[in-house]
Amino acid sequence: MKKVAVNPFKFGDPVQGDYYLPRPELYGSIKQFLENRIHVVLMGPRRFGKTSFVLHLLNSLEKEGYTCLLVDIFNITSHRDFLHQLLRAIRMKEGFKNKFKTWCKKISTLVPKVTADLDSASGSSSFGLTLGKLAEEDVKTTIQDLLEGLSSLGKKVIVALDEFQKISEIDDQGWLEATLRTHFQHLKNVSFLFTGSRKNLISEMLNNPARPLYRSCQTIEFPAFGPEFTDWVVQRFKTVGVECVKKAVEHLRKLVQDTPNYVQMVCFHLVAQGRSKVDRKDVEEVLETVVRQNAYACQTLLNSLTLAQQRVLRLAANEKQSLFQKEHLVKYEITSAPSLSSSIKALKAKGLLDEEGAGRGAVLFDDPLFAYWLRMCFIP
Repeated sequence: MKKVAVNPFKFGDPVQGDYYLPRPELYGSIKQFLENRIHVVLMGPRRFGKTSFVLHLLNSLEKEGYTCLLVDIFNITSHRDFLHQLLRAIRMKEGFKNKFKTWCKKISTLVPKVTADLDSASGSSSFGLTLGKLAEEDVKTTIQDLLEGLSSLGKKVIVALDEFQKISEIDDQGWLEATLRTHFQHLKNVSFLFTGSRKNLISEMLNNPARPLYRSCQTIEFPAFGPEFTDWVVQRFKTVGVECVKKAVEHLRKLVQDTPNYVQMVCFHLVAQGRSKVDRKDVEEVLETVVRQNAYACQTLLNSLTLAQQRVLRLAANEKQSLFQKEHLVKYEITSAPSLSSSIKALKAKGLLDEEGAGRGAVLFDDPLFAYWLRMCFIP
């Protein structure tokens, strides 16, 4: 085995530069929508490369004169969290500095704490606001003021919200959704790009006539890579002198539900081990090792579920298709088809399973490594 100085694969964080495989067709279509102020919702599974794509898109648009913000709201639980994430995204934007100071002074009843930070690299200063003393109604007012202020960022502004469906989980009777819809209409120089992984939640937000965001956005399914991704992986191996069998990459893609982050993760470990050749057996060995390293997290998650839900997960991981067949129910000790349906619904609500795109009587796992671990541990 030989040592390799630079690993050609990267995982965990969004990838850029040489670690990123462009999607020119998707890029072109979404760019055209945004240029014409048609707001876009980009839907696809987690770890599928949506954030990497959005970063590439926004970086390219900034070179064309756009001002772009990427707001990560995956972990928000409240309006205060949403406001914090908005502030984090805009606080370094040069064009918003004066507007931001004026906006802070407007909130006269709150006496917020304004902070000034100096960027050691650029020498520029940024301003922040301490929100600890803001009451809920004041937080809402501040969100509205801040959204209104987005138009002053530049002549052409793109605001991207990552994991957009999280705003629907805030118990506010649709206030934040309605607020966004209002600003869709008023901000004539701002286009919004949303990404999301929970199709059922997003579909309810956009297709229910009673919801504020009803038919307000163009929805686009984030596609899986085609054969070009396999070729790209093989070529990346070649850059460090590793010979990889094309069928091994195809096999790996199938094992991890075509999730680019996990493909790069396994390939990273294969290179790190100093292998000079990679075949299907090598892929399976490394994937199994990686899954075993995450066994504690998988077991903890499984233990948090009811016995009925655990059995359904074992069924889904091993059988994949025709889950409601009677012999499957007997085999996995599931009492009835309605019980199976109820457990699937609960597991979808927890974000563990998804029926979209899986085929009739089948499901997909949100985390394919969790499914792989279940197959390793619970052989029927």
